[in-house]
Amino acid sequence: MRPLKNTCELAVIGGGLAGLSAARHAARLGRLVTLFEASALFGGLVATVDEVDGIPVPGKFSGQDLAMHLLEDARKAGVRIVQSGAAKIALDGRLTLTDQESTLHLPEAIIIASGATLRKLGVPREEEFLGRGLSRCATCDGGFFRGQDVVVVGGGDGAVQEALVLAKTSRRVMMVCRSPLKAKRDYVDRLAARENVSFLWDSEVSAILGDAGVSGVRLRNVKDGTSSDVECMGLFPFIGSTPNSGFAPSTLLTASGHIKTTPNFATADSRVFAVGAVRAEYGGNLVQAMAEGVGAAEAVARLKLH
Repeated sequence: MRPLKNTCELAVIGGGLAGLSAARHAARLGRLVTLFEASALFGGLVATVDEVDGIPVPGKFSGQDLAMHLLEDARKAGVRIVQSGAAKIALDGRLTLTDQESTLHLPEAIIIASGATLRKLGVPREEEFLGRGLSRCATCDGGFFRGQDVVVVGGGDGAVQEALVLAKTSRRVMMVCRSPLKAKRDYVDRLAARENVSFLWDSEVSAILGDAGVSGVRLRNVKDGTSSDVECMGLFPFIGSTPNSGFAPSTLLTASGHIKTTPNFATADSRVFAVGAVRAEYGGNLVQAMAEGVGAAEAVARLKLH
């Protein structure tokens, strides 16, 4: 048996689908893996999805179900879980990783799978309304708006999935879109079949209305600049995401904050890899996230570590 000289031989940063897949596969290939995840909600953004679509596995299951299955498999494979995110990575000489508890780790390789965070609307008092009518998870909070009017902002897969969940229980779902829908055709067709869903085109939210909670939104037409107010009790913004890469060295980042990689997911430092939504040129689907995690684990397995 190999002596356990370094239980953090491979550090995987992020407990989303890409990170869990990477950690599980690398452990099965014989690496000593430590997975860093600050949130108790494993799975990343997919954990909030009511019904996962696109995974070549029979049956229906939620994003959280899938994440818990991968987490359990990772633990069985010997992955050590640290309930903390990464605060800083240093590349000089030996790799170092400082977690958010200020503990120093000395991995021999790192897979960054820290994902992305939903982009904020950027309007006044936005954070004040979080949990008081503003939500970023229809599966979690949709029940609070049963029989009420809600607004979903965005036109991509995430926004349409949220609208589909909310349409089951809310009286009316109004989608605020700056441009035509960019979601998958299947999602769009399912949304079109919902009679309680309507669209407010060429618009963006310029203000959130209300005192103790959301009572409506002010919209600005992006073509003519006119404004209008829409009453609603719930607001669900899904207007894209920004990469969670603040802990990574600037030498690894693109201008947008994503991490640039080679085809085998290696960064400018051959000991550091990046997969999933934090990576530049990531395609955005769940199957790809999981496949990238496995691919990076295979690449790490080929490294000659100390």
